[in-house]
Amino acid sequence: MTTTLFKDAIIVTMNPSREILRGNLLVEDSRIKAIGTEDYSADQIIDAKGQVLIPGLIQTHIHLCQTLFRGQADDLELMDWLQKRIWPLEGGHDPESLYYSAMLGIGELLRGGTTSLIDMATVNHTESVFQA
Repeated sequence: MTTTLFKDAIIVTMNPSREILRGNLLVEDSRIKAIGTEDYSADQIIDAKGQVLIPGLIQTHIHLCQTLFRGQADDLELMDWLQKRIWPLEGGHDPESLYYSAMLGIGELLRGGTTSLIDMATVNHTESVFQA
C-alpha cells in the first residue's frame, strides 16, 4: 500500500455541495482516503500550497487517430477539410502510425488532467487505438 499526502491544497470536491476546501488530501493506492486539516502520515508528501486539486477531466469526444494531422489545412471548410485532408490521411494510417498517433494524443490528455475519454477511433486498425 502506497500513500501520498497533498498538503495545504485548495481542493475542488465533487460532493453534493460542490465544496471548495483548503486542507490536506490523503491518497492510498489509487483512492482518496481522507480530506481534512489534520496531518496524515504518508510515504510521499507533496507541498500543494497555492495549488488547486481538481477531479480528473473527462474528454467525451476525441479522434486520437487525428493527433498527427493537426494543422493540416485548417483554412478549409469542414467538408473540404474532411474529404481532401483528414479522410485520406486516416486511410493512410497503418497499425503502427495509428498506435503512435493515439499514444501522443493520450500523453497530451494526461498532462492536461484528463483521466477518461471516449474516442471516435477510425474504420481501420481500431485495435491499435485500444492497444495505445
